[in-house]
Amino acid sequence: MKKLHYYQNIRKNEVIVFATLTLFCFLLLLIRAKVTQSVFFFFLIWNLFLAFIPYLISFFLFTSVTFQERRFLRIGTLLVWLLFLPNSFYLLTDFVHVNKFPDVPFWFDLVLVSSFSITGFALGLFSIRTIEKIIQLHYSKVQSKIMLFCILYLTAFGIYLGRFLRFNSWDLLTNPIELFASCVDCLFIPDVQNFTLGFGTFLLVLYFVTASFISKNNNV
Repeated sequence: MKKLHYYQNIRKNEVIVFATLTLFCFLLLLIRAKVTQSVFFFFLIWNLFLAFIPYLISFFLFTSVTFQERRFLRIGTLLVWLLFLPNSFYLLTDFVHVNKFPDVPFWFDLVLVSSFSITGFALGLFSIRTIEKIIQLHYSKVQSKIMLFCILYLTAFGIYLGRFLRFNSWDLLTNPIELFASCVDCLFIPDVQNFTLGFGTFLLVLYFVTASFISKNNNV
């Protein structure tokens, strides 16, 4: 198999960056809890944990030659990764909780949620970049781009299911029938189509800008 060189020289830097971002998020959360005596925003810890899962899966697949070479294992891992990927970008929707607490400065909650959201987005974008490089080893350039487009718009659809219909990744195992039925019904709702198209395009633009910047600065 063609040797994969993507980011081998900066993986350690990724760990440092994500560790720093995570610690900063936790620090803000603890400060808020101390001052307000409220743990309301502690749900962000769980959301951030879920955001780490697709990144860790992509990192595992990147380092596992066995899983990359065996088609069944590779495809199975990619499907699990895709199932959890919307969690990385879902954090952006937590801005709906900002400005609900008059006793807390608006700017502080804005910084708090922004920090978690930025960390989640960074995890998602780096994860997709890794998966794209893996896909390119096994499929043509055109096929890889088509798969990337599908991934981004399916992710947007998954975010809608999570925020508005309150489904999560685990429902595929615990509540598959209702999840599937809701997905089919959603396909014919204009608001869902508009959200998927709009948010998916947003992810597409953001990803290509980020990927171009990374490639330019790391000769990938």
